[in-house]
Formats: sequence, C-alpha cells, structure tokens
Amino acid sequence: MEVNKSYKLVLFALSFLFFCIGFFIYGKISNTSYQDVYFLPIGLGFFTLFISGIFQQLKSYFIFWIITIQQIVRYIIIPFLFITGDKLRFGSTTVNEPYAVAMMLIELMFILIAYYICTYSKEGKPKKGKLNFLPLNTITTGLFFLFILIIASNRAFLHKLSFVWDIAAYLKLKVSGDLENVSPLVSIMFPVMRAYIVLFIFSVINSFKIRQGTKLMLSILVVLINATIIIGVSRFSIVYASFPLILLLIYFYPDYRRKVVTYSSVFFVAILLLASLTKFSGNSKKADMGGFFSLHELNAYFGGVANYAIGFDSYQKNVVNPFDKYYYLVSDITQNIPVLSKFSNDNYKTNIKFNNHIYGAGRSRDQIVPVSVAGLYHFSQYFFYIYILILSILAFRFETKAYTTNSPVLFFLYIILAFGCSTSMMINIGSLSATLFINLVVFIPFFTMINKLNLAK
Repeated sequence: MEVNKSYKLVLFALSFLFFCIGFFIYGKISNTSYQDVYFLPIGLGFFTLFISGIFQQLKSYFIFWIITIQQIVRYIIIPFLFITGDKLRFGSTTVNEPYAVAMMLIELMFILIAYYICTYSKEGKPKKGKLNFLPLNTITTGLFFLFILIIASNRAFLHKLSFVWDIAAYLKLKVSGDLENVSPLVSIMFPVMRAYIVLFIFSVINSFKIRQGTKLMLSILVVLINATIIIGVSRFSIVYASFPLILLLIYFYPDYRRKVVTYSSVFFVAILLLASLTKFSGNSKKADMGGFFSLHELNAYFGGVANYAIGFDSYQKNVVNPFDKYYYLVSDITQNIPVLSKFSNDNYKTNIKFNNHIYGAGRSRDQIVPVSVAGLYHFSQYFFYIYILILSILAFRFETKAYTTNSPVLFFLYIILAFGCSTSMMINIGSLSATLFINLVVFIPFFTMINKLNLAK
C-alpha cells in the first residue's frame, strides 16, 4: 500500500509540473500560428493523473515506457521549444493549429482508454518462462546459411546497407541515382533474417565451454556489430534491430541484467550519435540537416504538433470525399506488401499527399506521416483516432504474447511487433502494415512450425 501511495505522489508531482510548464508556455508563447500548444503539457498533466490508479500494472510493460518517452517529447519538449525562438522549416504558418492540438489531446484520451482495457484483467502480465537458445541442429543451421545466401545474393539491397560511419557513401549513391530497385520482399524480410543470424550466433557462443560472463560479452559484441549496419540513413533502424536482442540477452543472462543494460546503453548512445553526426555532416544533406534536437527535427521524427497541422492542411486541400477514403485506406495499407501492392495507387497515398504539401510535386515520400493524419484520410476527422486506439492495444497484446513463448525467434518477432505498434507515430502506416502482415502471416506461423519440429526432436 505504501508503495502505491509513493507512486501516486510522484505522479501527482509530475502532473503538477506539466501543468506549470503549460502555463509557463502560455505566458511566453509569441508564435501567432501556434498559440494553443500550451494545452499539450496541460493535457499530459491530466493524463498522468488518470493513469495513477493503474500505474502499478503499467510500469512492468516496456511498451508503456516507450510510449511515455515519446509523449514527453511530443507533449512537453516540442511545445516548450516554441518559446525558445527555435524555428520550423515546414508548417510554420497554418490556420489549423487548433485542430492539430485537439487531435493530439484526443489521442491521449484514447491511449488512456487502451491502457485501461489492457490492465482490466486482474491476472496481470504472465510470468516469463525460461527462453531457450536455438538448438544447433540441421534445421536451424540450414536456415542460418539460407538467410545469409538470400542477403548476399541481393546486391541491389546490399547497396542500401552501410556502416554508421560511412552513411555519406550511401547518400552520394542516392543523390546520383545509382541505387538499383530493391525487391520489396527482401527489404521486408531482412530485419527477421538479420535477427535470426544474430540469434544463431548467440546459440553458437552459448555452446562454448567458457564462463557465462565471457559468453555475455561476446554476445553484446555481436549485437554492437549488428547495430553498426544501418539501412539507408535510418538511425531508427539501429534501435529497431537491436532493442529486442538486448531484451533477449537480459533473459538469457538474468544474473547480468544490470551489466547488459549499462553496457548496451553506453555503446548504443555512442553509435546513434556517430550516425547522427555522419548523417548531418554529409555534403549532400547539408542544406537539409540541422541539429537533431531542434524543433524542426524533433517535430519530424516524433510526429509533433506542426506535422499534425500540416496533415490537416493537406487533408483540407485535397478535399477527400467519403468515397475516396476506401481507396486511401487500401493504397496506404497495401503499398509495401508484396503482391498486394498492386492494389495501391499513387493518387491515393497519404505519404505522397502529405509530402507534396510540404515540398511541392518535386519531392515526396520524405517525412513520416503521423498515423492519426493517415486516420484523417482513412476515417475522417471524426474517427482519426481509430489507429492509435487499436495499435496501443496491439502493442500490449504482442508484448504479453512474447512472454508466453520459449523460442527466442518468436520472442523477437512479437517484441518487434509490440515495438512497431508503440512507435506508430514514427513509422509510416504502410511500413507498419507490411511489418504486421509479413510477421503475422508468414514468419510467426513459419517459426512456430520450426519450433514444434525442434521440440519434437
């Protein structure tokens, strides 16, 4: 009981702090296009109060903390930057800022509903059983070499891969137009094939007759090497590829939990900083890149209020009638899914409409479209929140499912799905739908069958 009271006191204090930040912004804001952003920290303050009763259940989910970090950036830091004199490069003038703020506040309400739905059961999060390493048999070894062969034989895709210290080379290829078209199937399969190769190496290391601490250090080294390989210029792909592997190491080596977290945190911050410096200093991107912690960059990466305003502007400009919503939905959902992508039409893609509104017809598919902006095009301004509600619930369900399996591959797949759904504001709906499809329809059934075959041996 005392522990619950202490949590509530901390949450009440945070809520009060958020209220104070909101009122401070209200007194200082001078940007005439964004007069209402002070409502965002105030809204998060109320949200913090409302979760105090279920915080005890929420805090054991890593998904909750990932969403919370994004909320701090989107509802506190970005609004605060409006009073520092920091400038937006896109969306600096808009008449739809009140709608953008309202959308983000309504999102908070539906995330809150999702939290209460996911914590309604009194059983709590299921206890994680012991995860097994991959058995080093014919099946797992065969898959290991098959995945290496598939990746190595797709030279066009290999050109999209680079080391974090050599992003400039990729940027030069991209600007020169020398990059070849890549099979969408290979692009979608790569994260899973890459993870399987790392998991197989974990299992090989585990078979060595050496100390557990040495096994752990070798495994962390493998994860770090894996993290230095970046897809395109996406620093988010580093986190996406590495976070589930770090979780797995915590479960494989529970006695070294603190060391895993400490070492991996230090090294990954260094890798991300190196990737950011390399990306921002590339000659081909100098005109477009500012500091990562600027208002413009945070707004673009985290789906800030300005991107919501831009989204609402583009929605109004394109005059989306009720009959077109179906075409936008189908085109967005299927655009990155092999075979199904034939149903997608460039005339009905929110990422093209959104980016054309920012850059004009000459540039498109550059900035990420917040999932609720896609919801505008798909469901109208009255039901845009459907995605955030469904994806928040799915994120918790996938994390819960991960704790019920003894297969590291299935654990990885469910964690990837949970992570993707919880960071939906940082991923285009087309990429997210492709990830959900390929994992739920292809990889999870496939590796469930492989796991059963391995258990039967």
